[in-house]
Amino acid sequence: MTILCATDFSDQARGAEQAAAALAERLGRTLWLLHVQEPGVELMTEAAQQKVQAMLTERLAAMSARLKPRPAHVQTAVKVGRASEIIPAFAKAHDAKLIIVGSSGHGANPLYKLGGTSERLANGAEVPVLVVREGDSFSDWAAGKSLRVLVGLDEGEAGASALRWVTKLREVAPVDVVLGRVYYAEEAHHQYGVGGRRFSFTDPDPMVERLIERDLKHAVPSLPGEGELFYRAKLGLGRIADHLLELAEAERCQLVVVGTHRHRGLARMWSVSAATVHLARMSVVMVPPDGQGMGALAPTPRLKRVLVTTDFSPLGNAAVKWAYALADQGGEVILVHVTPTQGLAGDLADLYAPALPLPHASPKVETEVAARLRALAEPHVRERNVITRTEVLRADQPSAAILTLAEQLGVDTIVIASHGRSGLEKAVWGSTTEAVLKGSHRPVFVVR
Repeated sequence: MTILCATDFSDQARGAEQAAAALAERLGRTLWLLHVQEPGVELMTEAAQQKVQAMLTERLAAMSARLKPRPAHVQTAVKVGRASEIIPAFAKAHDAKLIIVGSSGHGANPLYKLGGTSERLANGAEVPVLVVREGDSFSDWAAGKSLRVLVGLDEGEAGASALRWVTKLREVAPVDVVLGRVYYAEEAHHQYGVGGRRFSFTDPDPMVERLIERDLKHAVPSLPGEGELFYRAKLGLGRIADHLLELAEAERCQLVVVGTHRHRGLARMWSVSAATVHLARMSVVMVPPDGQGMGALAPTPRLKRVLVTTDFSPLGNAAVKWAYALADQGGEVILVHVTPTQGLAGDLADLYAPALPLPHASPKVETEVAARLRALAEPHVRERNVITRTEVLRADQPSAAILTLAEQLGVDTIVIASHGRSGLEKAVWGSTTEAVLKGSHRPVFVVR
């Protein structure tokens, strides 16, 4: 396995050469130094072509001799063609696991994605591509100093692949990792059920950020290797890439690692990874999906907090025993009943008092319903060492109330019964279970 560094002998390429040498030496990999001569050489005479080839080979050899730290194995090559095509083909032929190139960035030009070798290369390569702005931080890392890295983490495979790539660096030398997630105010307030709170599109909400950082820590409680681990939420208003880079600069990160979906054509105009590599003042690694998903990185799930909902039907009540069966010893089961707010009249309607963000029933109704919930739990509590908690909510849409509570409490799974309605019955009554399945960010256990 090798590391491939493509160089054009420019000032920007020197940082890439320095970073490549440091990584190859620290990881114990063979380093290939490659120069791609752009088309046009065919117009020369054969003697002139040979002379140019010899000169370029000599320059690569001199560069190899100057590398510090110097990897154990360094090889050089000169090829003719388009760099964005030759480099990935060469990497594949030589089993390179990382491609390194230098770039000075392109500023805020809105047409940047229509060109740029580093962007085209990163979007088309089958292996991670490191675009280097400076090489000193990598040399310091190879010497034992910690490297500070921002990983843009989302709920998809791209973020998980990026994080897995970083863990390989942590296995050989310290890497401090900042896990960052960009959120948008309206979406986050809806997800975490804090819609009753006033929110600003430009000012961060401390409550929302605490919940997001809690979920980041739950998803990635630790990482293999050496280095510290930090969790950060960042309010977004425009492009995700802009806010990731703001966070990287605020955290003094020397490297940003993002997953890439390898967009093609006009879709690249909305690519987070392409915008990041274009705009960043620090080095950037773009990591293609590795097909392992988040599960290969996260620890074995533990169901310490289980939410179960019942409508007091026989099937709904049957879901309760499943919740206690699933919960870990010493864990917690949250028993939930959602009472309707529509179709109430007379004294019954007066029992409900409006409240936000999660409306609870009046004290009288809540006391009565909570007692019924505890009666359902009693036989299971005696069998298992599990804490029981009750929640009695009121809502027009039970599924929304269930999902909001699950997000606020950070539960490990939701247990819910399915009545198996279909056809006209489903059209009239709807399906709370189906809505929970579609809307949940967490695993859902369905009891039939």
